[in-house]
Amino acid sequence: MQLDAILEVAIGLVLTWLILSIGTSQLQEYIVQRLNWRSRFLENSLMDMFQSRELVDQLYNHPLIHALFTKTMFGKVQKPTDIPNDIFAQAAVDVILNAGKNSIETPAGSMNMAAMQKSLHDSMNFLQANNQGLAQAVKHIVPSMDAETIVPAVEASKLEANLAKLRSNTEVWFETAMTGASFSYRNNARIIALLIGFVLAWVFNIDSLNITDRLWRDPTLRQAIVAQASNIDPKDEAGFNNTAAKLNELALPIGWVPDAMPQNPAGWAFKVFGFFITGAAAAQGAPFWFDILAKLSGYKKSRDDQKSKSQ
Repeated sequence: MQLDAILEVAIGLVLTWLILSIGTSQLQEYIVQRLNWRSRFLENSLMDMFQSRELVDQLYNHPLIHALFTKTMFGKVQKPTDIPNDIFAQAAVDVILNAGKNSIETPAGSMNMAAMQKSLHDSMNFLQANNQGLAQAVKHIVPSMDAETIVPAVEASKLEANLAKLRSNTEVWFETAMTGASFSYRNNARIIALLIGFVLAWVFNIDSLNITDRLWRDPTLRQAIVAQASNIDPKDEAGFNNTAAKLNELALPIGWVPDAMPQNPAGWAFKVFGFFITGAAAAQGAPFWFDILAKLSGYKKSRDDQKSKSQ
């Protein structure tokens, strides 16, 4: 009996957190789109790679990258939020080969051998003098791509091999940089989701400690919420949204009413802690709580089935 009560309380909490996670995700996505955070994050990552505002601007002005720009419904031009690896490699090679020039004068694909030899030599000299960070990165991408070894006497086959290797390894360089950037972005997104979840918990008085106490003391409420949870299909988000609307009609202690106001500092401390738990739960995301809810509901159903057979 005690285990059943604990399971029902857990299901009620998870269902509440799941609803808040969806609301948090929707609000976070709205903020991200309005402030164009993804494209800004990508641009900052490119700045870390090229370590030059001028070179990053040249990259964005490259026809292959500029084709990825979008417009809002109000006609505002927005930089891309994502760049395919192969497109980045082609554009980046052009930028590197034309380093030190005001613009990309000649794409690598249209250079003859003499022009490419001179461009490689001049760009590496420029980078070594003005952008040591990127020069070192290029040397690591293609160790033989060095100003001292790039001279007009170099064989055409070696030059072509270096250029092919540069493009291939530039893709790997970008993919590696974006993997680290994505990890950083996800960490920042979790912090933002935590803050949004905490604010929503405060605004709507979604106190996990208070909800736990109410569910524990009210078996009827627990059973009603378990019934709601049993009808949720994790693959049917629209159906879940309908369930979320029905959940609002249940008598969960959500919302600010006179009785919900703490009467002393200790009460406020517990309530703020309850808000923090709610915010932390919301930051985990809806897919996480969908999975937990499915497992809890499945285990509860199997226990109920066993009881029915034993009776």
